[in-house]
Amino acid sequence: MIETAPTQRTGRLPAWKTSRLLSVRPFGRRRHKMTRAGLRNLARARSEALIGLLQEREASRPLDDVVIKDHEYPHRRVTLHDIETQRIYAEDYLEGISELREQLAERGIRSWPLNAYYASPQNEADLRTISTALLEMAGRLRT
Repeated sequence: MIETAPTQRTGRLPAWKTSRLLSVRPFGRRRHKMTRAGLRNLARARSEALIGLLQEREASRPLDDVVIKDHEYPHRRVTLHDIETQRIYAEDYLEGISELREQLAERGIRSWPLNAYYASPQNEADLRTISTALLEMAGRLRT
């Protein structure tokens, strides 16, 4: 049986647990999940996938798309096609981009445009901004 709490006899942690605690890196740093090259390639791949989604959605845009008049931003032209694109992004891309953003942030690489738009892009221009930010961040991994 493996002991996970301090023993009642001595009040100390078992030896196997203390050896792991002593190997903690200074300043709370942990090992990165991926190499710099792997992270750079992943950022490029996610950016290209996002551009692929945009190209596919632009090609399938209906000519007579319904414009939503009672939108929370009355100055924007919001269509059903845009809402469907947002849904696809949220279901298929958001989680991967969020994880990538966190891994890049752990390495000190941050981007204001990505932080501003990744959670809820409103239109295709915001999605392009996310894609461009990922490429820019991938370029910063090189140095």
